[in-house]
Amino acid sequence: MLLAIAIALALAPSAQAAGYYFTDTGTRGMARAGAFIAGADDLSAQYYNPAALMNLDRPQVYVNYTMFHQNVEFTRVDLDENGDVSKTWDPIKNGAAPMQIPALGVGHNFGLPNTYFAFGMWTPMAPSMSYPEDGASSYTIIDSLTWQIWGGPSVAVRADWLSIGVGVHWTLVRAEQSLNLMVCKDEDEFDSEIGSCPEGTSAEENDLSAQLKMYDPARITGNVGILAKPTKWISIGASVLPPLRVKGKGSLEVQLAEDHWLVEGDGENNANLISGDPAIDDDITVLLTMPWIVRMGVAVRPIPSVEIEAAAVYQNWRTAEEIRVTDVNLVLASTGSPILPDDQEITDDVVLPQGYQDAWSLRLGGDADLSDVFTVRAGGYYETSAIPTEALSVSLVDGPKWGVAAGMSAMIKDRLSIDAGFIQSFIKTQEIRDSIVYRIEVPVDLVAVGFNGEPLEVKNGPAVGNGTMKSSVTTGSVGITYLWGQAR
Repeated sequence: MLLAIAIALALAPSAQAAGYYFTDTGTRGMARAGAFIAGADDLSAQYYNPAALMNLDRPQVYVNYTMFHQNVEFTRVDLDENGDVSKTWDPIKNGAAPMQIPALGVGHNFGLPNTYFAFGMWTPMAPSMSYPEDGASSYTIIDSLTWQIWGGPSVAVRADWLSIGVGVHWTLVRAEQSLNLMVCKDEDEFDSEIGSCPEGTSAEENDLSAQLKMYDPARITGNVGILAKPTKWISIGASVLPPLRVKGKGSLEVQLAEDHWLVEGDGENNANLISGDPAIDDDITVLLTMPWIVRMGVAVRPIPSVEIEAAAVYQNWRTAEEIRVTDVNLVLASTGSPILPDDQEITDDVVLPQGYQDAWSLRLGGDADLSDVFTVRAGGYYETSAIPTEALSVSLVDGPKWGVAAGMSAMIKDRLSIDAGFIQSFIKTQEIRDSIVYRIEVPVDLVAVGFNGEPLEVKNGPAVGNGTMKSSVTTGSVGITYLWGQAR
């Protein structure tokens, strides 16, 4: 059970729009705050709405490069039994470097009328996290890195004023995370009843570290979209991305602290019970589900040089009910002490409920052609949170948010478009006083566990998620699109 809980903790996901995904991909779409579903005019239409590939009138290739960073500051507070602040910790900040995210694509109609083909690769924006090993977040998360890459072909066809698009996507998911939990002597270690960790128990002699690596190199999914253009001045678009079932293989390593009392002895009976060697399982399986995503947009052109789009996005995060770990086979090696003579083997599945809620966003953006060379873009959005306030932690920082975006393009000789975009997102500062994010602890009663053979029990310790959570997300992107051939 001890190692099973370590697995569950190590699998707590780190942040990617609501829940995991914070901003949309593509330089131009980002500069319109994601209001790019009916009016997408580059190869990122594969992501927003594959039917909008029919807005492209020439063969082209594009490359985007994005830098993305989530700024997080958390000031943890501990509360007494009356709900009053008993301790205020030093603030901690996310010290991870910005994520560097590429995207690329190529598109061509191959001489077929009312048809457009594309192949591309893009990456949803997900930040990495890094906090001090001995800081206020060590029992929630220390480091995390999450990658998700999508790629594959798309095709759009048009019949009169209605276009339909379909994409087939290969998806790669990778995650690496680390954190601590506490394995302590019970407050009364010889009464044969398992209680709790004593107040003030030191981390140096009681912590267990857990490191997870998970990798799913190939899941197949896709999206479908429609685009209606009943007149020259209005476009109506929508797309659907179904749930993604991730099945990743990976490894988990757990190790007691170097000075842990189970390794070095408890100082009273010198009971050296557990080997100091790490316990490693190189063949766990991680099962999780990413949500349904539905996008809708209406774009209007009051004059030929100006387009304005209003859009909405719905994300069905309730679909992601749990993370499940199977194929578990971990061994915590005994030293052969009479108190604990046998190795501790863990083979049960581990289930971590997520408790997410559905989220939605409203977006408004557009662009204006200042000349045949320069185009400017701007937009803004508001989005609800997929994470209830009481479940917030530094491993997954979300909340009601709003953002502003801007960008521009320069077209050189009607062949080369150079794009730039920027979006700044602000997450509502949240005061958390009813946190359900607890330090996970395993009290050890030597009589109950050693002599009576009772299993270790995993318990919730004090809350470690109360405090003040501040966050913002800064994203900048540049892109180059090269076009050739004659416009249709």
